[in-house]
Amino acid sequence: MSGSRSPSGAEDRREGTPRHLILFGKVPEAGATKTRLAPALGASGAARLYRAFLDDTVRRTEAVEVERRGLWLAGDDRGRGRVRERHPGLEVRAQRGDDLGERMARALEEAFSRGAGRALVVGTDHPTLPVERLERAFRLLASVDLVLGPSDDGGYYAVGVRREAWPGAAGIFRDVPWSTDRVLEVTRARAREVGLSRRELPEWYDVDRPPELERLRGDAEPDSRSLRVLRALESET
Repeated sequence: MSGSRSPSGAEDRREGTPRHLILFGKVPEAGATKTRLAPALGASGAARLYRAFLDDTVRRTEAVEVERRGLWLAGDDRGRGRVRERHPGLEVRAQRGDDLGERMARALEEAFSRGAGRALVVGTDHPTLPVERLERAFRLLASVDLVLGPSDDGGYYAVGVRREAWPGAAGIFRDVPWSTDRVLEVTRARAREVGLSRRELPEWYDVDRPPELERLRGDAEPDSRSLRVLRALESET
């Protein structure tokens, strides 16, 4: 995508537009996390690998310039407590809502109520996602209402909204067929319906199925926890 130069993060802050980064994930739990990887790694192995995904996502996104960063997790309080102990400097919150759309909308609502000027929700299923894309998303939000990061399975890995578009932008999360290959298509349609200007980031991928483990091996940084855990799991089989 091309266009005029967007403001930098420093310029955003001078203009009174704080950035909030919202990481969205699950409590790592055998049998309930990354179940589609279980045929290759076993239930406990899939949960171990996803825990590494969380670790890498938290570590890598520390390079993104934001005023507030939090990890919002679905799962039980005890599991969230373990994640909080693992990442003591990170705000770990509970997701609330009947479906994924409601949970993301509530997280964004809270971000704006706490002073965010730009808020970006990012998933934790893609530990190799280039963090430069998150910086780009924040820059794009200086001039558009909505930024989407498409994933190759028909969903999206990131969704960003600027304060000026809220609460109207909450409409993009309603009546979406979550966990299907129509999520992105329907979200684009919802954005048109509520009149949001939109830009999109380059496509990326989630690591959800065994074939995607090979792609993870090729893209992961040599010192990433995800790669180390994956190799350890493979050596155990």
